[in-house]
Amino acid sequence: MAIRERRGPRGGRSCPARPRRAPLTRLLIDTSVLLKWFHSEGESELDQAPKLRSAHVAGELHAHMLDLAPYEVGNVLSRALRWTAGDVADQLDDLSAILGPPLVITPAWLRRAAALAHLHSLPFYDASWAATAAELGIPLISADRRLLDAGLAESPTQVATRLRL
Repeated sequence: MAIRERRGPRGGRSCPARPRRAPLTRLLIDTSVLLKWFHSEGESELDQAPKLRSAHVAGELHAHMLDLAPYEVGNVLSRALRWTAGDVADQLDDLSAILGPPLVITPAWLRRAAALAHLHSLPFYDASWAATAAELGIPLISADRRLLDAGLAESPTQVATRLRL
């Protein structure tokens, strides 16, 4: 198949035409879903949450986490699940290796979080995730019932179905 040259606005040559790729879907994955990537006992959405991880690793989507995530993941693993310090640290290393550096919350996102917390009677922590996703214009993926009921997040099942994963 030959590559056709495009004509610029004045009829001159510009860069060759390239096949267009669909834009990469970006998602903000909250802690309730991130935990399902590594822990399954007593969890829901277990079929779909790992599909998001696999799609991210395969380059089919770009997943992000907020800078709050390592603190909550570490807390759940060490306190609620009683993992050893070494296992918790290894898991946090894996999370960083998979997702890269977390997004750092900005003052504008905090302002929006305050408004969402008030409007939806959410804990400020949960509203911070929703505010970040809204400010970035990307979907928040969560298993948190309060965020889902408020219409501020999609479940792993909803997004995996929508993206045909």
